[in-house]
Amino acid sequence: MKKLSKILAATICIVTMLACAAVFTACDFSGSEDKNGDGASFEMVVPDGAPALAAVNLIDEIQKNGKFGSLEKVEIVQSSSIGTRALDADFAIVPANLAANLYNKGQDIRLLATVTQGNLYVLGANSNVGTLSDLVGKRVFSIGQGSVPDYIFQTLLKNAGIAYEQGDKAVDGKVVITYVADGSGVMSQLVQANKNGSEAIGVIAEPAASKGLAQSGITQLFDLQQLWKDYTGSDTLGYPQAVLIAKASVCESNPEFIDELLSKMEQNGDFIVENSSRVSEILVAAYPQTSLNTQLSATTLERCNCNLVRIASAKEDYIAMLNAINAINPAAIGGKMPADGLYYSAK
Repeated sequence: MKKLSKILAATICIVTMLACAAVFTACDFSGSEDKNGDGASFEMVVPDGAPALAAVNLIDEIQKNGKFGSLEKVEIVQSSSIGTRALDADFAIVPANLAANLYNKGQDIRLLATVTQGNLYVLGANSNVGTLSDLVGKRVFSIGQGSVPDYIFQTLLKNAGIAYEQGDKAVDGKVVITYVADGSGVMSQLVQANKNGSEAIGVIAEPAASKGLAQSGITQLFDLQQLWKDYTGSDTLGYPQAVLIAKASVCESNPEFIDELLSKMEQNGDFIVENSSRVSEILVAAYPQTSLNTQLSATTLERCNCNLVRIASAKEDYIAMLNAINAINPAAIGGKMPADGLYYSAK
């Protein structure tokens, strides 16, 4: 009897251990539990600089609450790496031409919206230039060689019938474009010319443009957004400079969250202007090495034109911009105009 009792006790113990193991397995303490309750957990990557301004209210929301719906992270990366990082991201803000380029090279993505509608200005030191034709015979320093800002400026010159070339010295009968690495390169040329009492002209983006205009002797010659509007006849001021893309699989499986995300980002333009004193703080907390590490005024942020327009409304303007690039350098958009499959269609 004692032996039988021991056998029964051991059996009960084993059954109990197995039952407990089953309970722990069912509860899944491995760390792979569904964080959101709906099976979705997304990340977004955005390039440092003005495009990052288009996601400030999302970043602020995540810093405060740990997530926004199914979006748990907005990562700011060096602008030079966005093309690579966007390949693996659920969502990404990228230069407008890059979206077409990625799609034409086989990436299964969808273009959700334009998020930056242009932030380019032509500034001058000791210059009385009044029209684009007045640039003939002059040298213009410019940012963004081979990027959207470059193609926009070239298209405007072409449309005005102005010959241009790349170089380091002024040429009679042409506009000579001298490319520099970034806005600080343009500003150094303007500041030096201002000190010397000589003329210098440069294409520069916000927020660097506002810093330049704060200096005596440096003035705004052209608003390229307005010139582009005049050129295209669009009802929209500016042109698509940066866009929001997503994996096609994310769009197909999560249409309700896509709408929620776009609605949130539509509020960002007002958010950054109304919270201008906090914008830099939010970005520095997310990415300490950001180039936007100084306080930006509400006026400067307005001039950055970070207003989301859903692709259903922005498609015509986006195609006009791609056509302009395609006429100058088809390789910049992947060799051809993208098919309609690129454009997200809300369900």
